[in-house]
Amino acid sequence: MSTIFFFLVPSHFFLLLAALTATPHTDPLPAEIQAPLAAQLRPSGVRAAVNGATLDFWWSAGVPLSGAGSVSWSAVPEGSLVGAVRISQDFRDIRGRIMKRGVYTLRYGIQPDNGDHLGVSPHRQFLLVSPAAEDKDPAPLGHEGTVEVSKGAVGGSHPAVWSIDPPAATQPVLSIHKTDLDHQAIVVEVPATRDGKAAGALKFGIVLVGKIEA
Repeated sequence: MSTIFFFLVPSHFFLLLAALTATPHTDPLPAEIQAPLAAQLRPSGVRAAVNGATLDFWWSAGVPLSGAGSVSWSAVPEGSLVGAVRISQDFRDIRGRIMKRGVYTLRYGIQPDNGDHLGVSPHRQFLLVSPAAEDKDPAPLGHEGTVEVSKGAVGGSHPAVWSIDPPAATQPVLSIHKTDLDHQAIVVEVPATRDGKAAGALKFGIVLVGKIEA
């Protein structure tokens, strides 16, 4: 008689089976993006593929930095426009909630420093995902303004979010980064500006495979 063995494995193991890839693309900006925001974005960008879904990203021509000093997220006003994405089919944010296929904007957000979010992520930097049709002001929206417009991506009282991990990446652009939580992120680079002049670039990871409990 043959013996059948059953093995229990951590749930994140199945997440790692997802084949995440990233390549450049040269597509123009989607018409769904409001004109004032499209004026701040560059054509062409990054195409990510995972679990049968295609995510086309376009990036800001220059994420604004405040003050002097190094190029880092600490100098980026909360709610600044970082980019946009077109999702080919329903896709989940980092909290596991479904975003419908469509076009969305991406704005910089900071996780609140309170007990509600304690320990859910090693970093406080996120990209908040908002329906392109509802995002009309190109200026930084601040924390509350960004959260409010992002709620429309998934419904309910919480914004749709993707983790930025790592916030300062050292790996090559378009490489796949495995985070400390066994998530997978694509490494991208977005230009930054200070006082309207080129000021380097933000190089970071966007987690597209993985989930946090929050």
